[in-house]
Amino acid sequence: MNAPSPKLLNATVRITRMRSKSRHGCIAFGHRVDLATGLNDRATALVISVPSTITEPGNISVGGIYEVYGEARSIQHAHGSHTVTETQIEVQDIYLVRPSGSQVIQWIADHVTGIREVKATKLWDAHGEWLYDVLDGRDHDAVQSILPSEHVRTGLFEKWAEDGDSKTLRFVQDRDIPLDLARKVIKFHKKNTIAALIDDPYRLLSFEGSWKRVDGIARAKFDVALDDSRRLAAALEEALYRVADKGHTCATLKDLLGTVSRLVNPYSAHETALSKALLQGKTAGQFVTRLAANGDLLLHAPGAFLMERQCAEFIHELFRNPDTQRQLFPTDIDAVIGDFEREERMHLGIPDFALNDAQKAAIKISFENRFSIITGGAGVGKTTVLKALYRVLDTLGRPCFQMALSGRATARMTEATHRDAITIAGFLRRVSDEDVGPAPIIVIDEASMLDLVSFHRLVCKLPAGTHLILVGDPYQLPPIGAGLVLHVLCELPGIPMTQLTEVKRQAKESAIPAAAKAIREGRWPAFSADAAGEVVIIPCSDEQIIPTVLKFYEQDRDSTQILAATRSCPFAGVEAINRICHVRYAGHGRHLMAINPETGDVEATGFCEGDLLLYTANSWQRNLQNGSLGKLIEVFDKPQNINLGDDESPDIRIALGRAIYEGVEHYVLDSDVDVIQHAYAITVHKGQGSQFRRVIVPIRKSRVLDRTFIYTATSRAEVQVILVGDIDAVKQAVALPPKAFGRQVGLGEMLITGK
Repeated sequence: MNAPSPKLLNATVRITRMRSKSRHGCIAFGHRVDLATGLNDRATALVISVPSTITEPGNISVGGIYEVYGEARSIQHAHGSHTVTETQIEVQDIYLVRPSGSQVIQWIADHVTGIREVKATKLWDAHGEWLYDVLDGRDHDAVQSILPSEHVRTGLFEKWAEDGDSKTLRFVQDRDIPLDLARKVIKFHKKNTIAALIDDPYRLLSFEGSWKRVDGIARAKFDVALDDSRRLAAALEEALYRVADKGHTCATLKDLLGTVSRLVNPYSAHETALSKALLQGKTAGQFVTRLAANGDLLLHAPGAFLMERQCAEFIHELFRNPDTQRQLFPTDIDAVIGDFEREERMHLGIPDFALNDAQKAAIKISFENRFSIITGGAGVGKTTVLKALYRVLDTLGRPCFQMALSGRATARMTEATHRDAITIAGFLRRVSDEDVGPAPIIVIDEASMLDLVSFHRLVCKLPAGTHLILVGDPYQLPPIGAGLVLHVLCELPGIPMTQLTEVKRQAKESAIPAAAKAIREGRWPAFSADAAGEVVIIPCSDEQIIPTVLKFYEQDRDSTQILAATRSCPFAGVEAINRICHVRYAGHGRHLMAINPETGDVEATGFCEGDLLLYTANSWQRNLQNGSLGKLIEVFDKPQNINLGDDESPDIRIALGRAIYEGVEHYVLDSDVDVIQHAYAITVHKGQGSQFRRVIVPIRKSRVLDRTFIYTATSRAEVQVILVGDIDAVKQAVALPPKAFGRQVGLGEMLITGK
């Protein structure tokens, strides 16, 4: 690449794509145009850097034509045998020559057969604002030079008459509503778009994640005052969605006041003003309010409120309607359990194998009730209970589905119970109502991670005759999404529930279950400072966390998994550890290469022979699940065509190499490149439900570090667990209640009060 001295350049430029925007300015891509001749010079790419000292980044829009003046450099990039030239312009002056027309251009390209964005742009360039009149008037002569086909012209005018709305498209363009946002709004509100946005421009928030962007449009283009009740109601709604990001499904006005004040700055929001805004929001359907048992007024987003209420009603129905079919066909539970124990003794070669009293009680309670919970700490035999419970449930002759949220958890269920398991998403998508039948048995494992949205989607699919069993540990990691299910239900009186306490996984003399139990209960465990111990903690500074982790990792790499709290932390995150491990352990091996589908260039993927891999999607056909761990064992000299189907139904794919996942060899396909990651370190979420002989946990204070993280990470280990890092952060995390228990949700009270 060469970079000659800059020269001053004056050019007319169409902006085609934004690369970045910030408070410092923006960087955009474009090409030169000649308005006199209509020429678009796409051969030479332009990169326009516009500092915010010249104009606000929001004033530069895709599709607009600008007169640009500044220092220009011609840069050449080599891509294999091809060389691409681009001109970089450091802008000193810029002004708009012609608005973008981006909304009507994109509408035409999206809706009219035979016209794509290039031709749609030419139509705008030729007519500008008059294009709306051309379309309204079906003026064939005006567009014939660009669209010589009468069939295409007729299709354009017919589609415009059917769905086009020049008034709406002009409106969103005049108000500087960005193209991506305008398309969503028009698709939803259609011909009511103008009336809807004039009534309340903050309706844009339903389609846009940035409060700053929507608030800026509302204030600048709709003249909304700082203290407008619509603005305050919208800020309340935005604050409610922000607490949902922390897991809550409802909040009080007091909880929201601080966030609202920051959103509506420089206006100072007081509770009196928020009360008026609350009335505005209730009238507009932005909130549902409910009086809590302690007298607090709770605000719910309508969607969250309806989901929690439907889930509560579903569980109530399971209690209200007893299962009469079981009374007609009684099952000798003790006899079935006895048969199971005898078979397990022979299969395991353990003459004294037997279920303990709590395990037998769990089987009976879960069989006799249409809704029940089996809970307990790590390694207490929950899976063994399921194996025996299925034997008893089989006597009912009903379809039984065992499932979990993640693909890796379902793989572990299948391996442990020798029965098919499916993710909740897979069940919702692939299992028909006919297969479910009127009275299915549903078993959900790792239920501590069950969020409100997933549970609600499941509830909507399940029939009234369902028999539902939740299995999990509320002290393990909570749901990533908003809401709580298992945690709430475990705290409610009258729920049929069994808690298992006797540890089965490790030998009874192992220190790991005792440490895990102490952490689960909020007590400081008997950590050892001896690196040869079973439960070890090594204090060190941030800068020494990764070197210390790697020192212990190298002692037994094949049996060790590094489990971290976050992905991006430079001192203790998954990405930083994986980068270092990749270079150290595999970076000198053969690189996995793939073909860029856009450029056709052969590019390095960042993976090498010997790299540890994490699969992050579910490929049921290939028996690969989200969370499957593996190793890249071979990189092919060149891509190979392989058939994943059979002779009658071939499925030809491009393979780049081979990997072993969970002990099974698989081809690495070109389509896998986007769904694999390095796996020297993984998040604890990815490791939940799994066991590793040896676990190393880098620890640094963060918002996700709490007791559930320490407990879950510790209980993944079979032989040794080593915590490395900030010992004070560990002590605080263990001592404080799990953060999930502080989530404010409505499900519990709805189950108690029936409202």
